[in-house]
Amino acid sequence: MKKVRVVNKKNLSTMIVGVVTIAIVVVCVFLYVSRPTEIDKLSQSYLDTVDVEKLQKKVETSFDGSYRLSDYLVYGETLSLYKNEYGTKKMDKMQGNNIVLRNVMNDAITSFTFNGKVDSGIDLGSLKEGIYELYTYNHYEKERIYFDDAFKAKTITTMRRNKKVKDITFVADKEALKEYDIHLKKNYSFIIVTKHIPKSNVYDVVIDPCGNAMNYISNTVDYGASTSILDEPTSSMEFAKKLKKELEEKGLKVKILRKENETPGYYGADGRPARGYKAKAKLYIALGASYDENVDAPYMMASPYTNSGLANTISYYMDQSGLTLYAARTNSTQENGVLYDSFAEDEKGEVKKYELYPQLRETGGRATYTGVYGDEMRNAKYKDAYGMYGLYFSYASAMNSQSVAYFNDNADAIAKTLVKGIVRYFEI
Repeated sequence: MKKVRVVNKKNLSTMIVGVVTIAIVVVCVFLYVSRPTEIDKLSQSYLDTVDVEKLQKKVETSFDGSYRLSDYLVYGETLSLYKNEYGTKKMDKMQGNNIVLRNVMNDAITSFTFNGKVDSGIDLGSLKEGIYELYTYNHYEKERIYFDDAFKAKTITTMRRNKKVKDITFVADKEALKEYDIHLKKNYSFIIVTKHIPKSNVYDVVIDPCGNAMNYISNTVDYGASTSILDEPTSSMEFAKKLKKELEEKGLKVKILRKENETPGYYGADGRPARGYKAKAKLYIALGASYDENVDAPYMMASPYTNSGLANTISYYMDQSGLTLYAARTNSTQENGVLYDSFAEDEKGEVKKYELYPQLRETGGRATYTGVYGDEMRNAKYKDAYGMYGLYFSYASAMNSQSVAYFNDNADAIAKTLVKGIVRYFEI
């Protein structure tokens, strides 16, 4: 008789458990290996990660009240919105308005107030990942923001924070979400925030060591404020290196805009502003010296199109650290040692809308009328660009020995405190 082999039930259970365990391990390994890497996420949008059914339920496709806007611009990390085309009205109707952002997926509300200056508005660096609807108030009624013409703005990349950046997509289009089967009544605006590791060719800060600047009209080099007690090209470069080191210790990527004996000017495809735009920097710091013999300590200059918020913050920390700034300010809204750049005048003495310092005018993109003023006009390529936040830091006067001595004795402390102000202002 043929013998029948009987399988022990205990051994069979062990075999089944083993097979299932191996299968689970294989699946887990596969999922781990095939998961999106940080490099993969560079090509992804926040919308690629959302629950589509939830998105469809949460996005409102029409509104009883809507508010039409016509323009926007970007300065540093600030997005400003306008009722009329920028620069056409002395006071835009959005001035004084609150801009309300609703995070579609979790209903979190964030508000910003626009006071008319280009460094007020939506602080993009502070936004968390998500898709946001935009609202404003019209006679105390909350209304959804839309634009007549559909658009998708060029991506805005924020500064590094904790080794990550955020890509900001600003869009107003009734078909912006059509791939999710969401169709809007009007070109309602959205902000989409995606967090990822930074790209290597995107910088946070560029530093301009003033002096050694080519004058393209006379085809000569402007060496800057150079006397027997201070040489601006050399001193600016030395200070730029100190500042770069301090900024990099805070996790920021920094580029110095000229080499030791290089002479780039402020116009043209290889000028200092152009190098800053190509680096996609958000902050442009110019380090220069003065010829004013009355200046006995450092001071800062900001664009009159801003609130001078960055300079005010730096001034506050300079004072807290016991450091001295030049006792001057343009108006009562500014801290000690903070001045606005002056506007140019025409031959009749009428004030124009263009600033005098190219370190501020030619670096702010559309916000400061880059590429429009003067005979050189070689930055026209960047007249519609997103602006870098400009700061001119005058560290000493080449005509005042007290000023030079103070800077030489305190250069390290000034660099550290300057960076502290930057970090606090941008909340790095």
